[in-house]
Amino acid sequence: MPAQRSSPAATAAVVLTLFSWARLSEQAPANGSTWSYLECKVSLPSLAFPGPEGEKMWPKRYPFCGGQFQSPIDFHEDILQYDSSLLPIEVEGYNVSSLEQFILINNGHSVKMSLSPTMHVRNLRNKFSAAQLHLHWGNQNKLEGSEHTVGGKHFAAELHIVHYNSDLYLDMDSAADKSDGLAVLGILIQVGRFNPSYEKLFNHLQNVKYKDQETYISGFNIQELLPDRLDEYYRYEGSLTTPPCYPSVLWTVFRNPVYISREQLMALQTALYCTQLDDPAPIEMVDNFRKVQEFERMVFVSFQQGFVESIVLASSLVAVVVLVLTFWLIRRTTRSRRTKEDKGIIYKPAISKEEENTSTA
Repeated sequence: MPAQRSSPAATAAVVLTLFSWARLSEQAPANGSTWSYLECKVSLPSLAFPGPEGEKMWPKRYPFCGGQFQSPIDFHEDILQYDSSLLPIEVEGYNVSSLEQFILINNGHSVKMSLSPTMHVRNLRNKFSAAQLHLHWGNQNKLEGSEHTVGGKHFAAELHIVHYNSDLYLDMDSAADKSDGLAVLGILIQVGRFNPSYEKLFNHLQNVKYKDQETYISGFNIQELLPDRLDEYYRYEGSLTTPPCYPSVLWTVFRNPVYISREQLMALQTALYCTQLDDPAPIEMVDNFRKVQEFERMVFVSFQQGFVESIVLASSLVAVVVLVLTFWLIRRTTRSRRTKEDKGIIYKPAISKEEENTSTA
């Protein structure tokens, strides 16, 4: 049976498709729509084209992703240095009236909520105004979804509150690629008790299940999403953790995590898709965190107790050992002395008064 020849129209369509794909692969849109955390492919009739590419391919389209000062990192003792000049973080305007509304959107990579520029962070080198917040998480099979790690340990999830340098730049877009443009507050999230403040986000997830869907949330106190202690944190200069990975972020990652319930975490892990509503092959939005990056610079910390805890513990153990040993030596010396004294004593049988009187009569 003779092979079927494709029509000129079909051939032209394939050529046009190939050309269009080539153009798309050359130019990565600024909104990052051609990247993903996991490798996947987009299938077309009789052809298979690379789709959004996994993390290891980011540097090919976004050179900064393979450059210096990249985030996230692991906070381990070898790179931590106490800095007494670091002041407690202070926020202004975070208690937003319920009459105002935030926009919550599924952007295909995370769930993101817009914030008001009237929200500020103080005690940084400039005034930084809020732009948005978003989350990173893992999947149902593991409690590892944070981007930053501490001593190699992942947390269940991580919240980022992104601010731009409003002293120098008009908005987030104009500040994003500047070395002093952004400041991000990182909040590590762990499983524990139910958190009513985070529920104000989570109970809207069903309204943004698919990419590009959005909904409105009444204003609330964003500070409730932060840990109680704002004076203990890690500070370093790094980058955006998503393409284009600009090295423009002053990071403040709080030492103490916040807690959400396991049910709340599961809702976050299972509610969303990184594909649109009409996509015939929906993809769950899971494991949307970047791997830890190599890092050889110092990280400054605002707290000391973390560094002396091991020393204090070791000192306490030594003190206990010395005390026990001293007590043992004292007891041993006392017993030895008593033994020697006992050897020099001649014991005589007791004599009653009657016997004594008889012997003297």
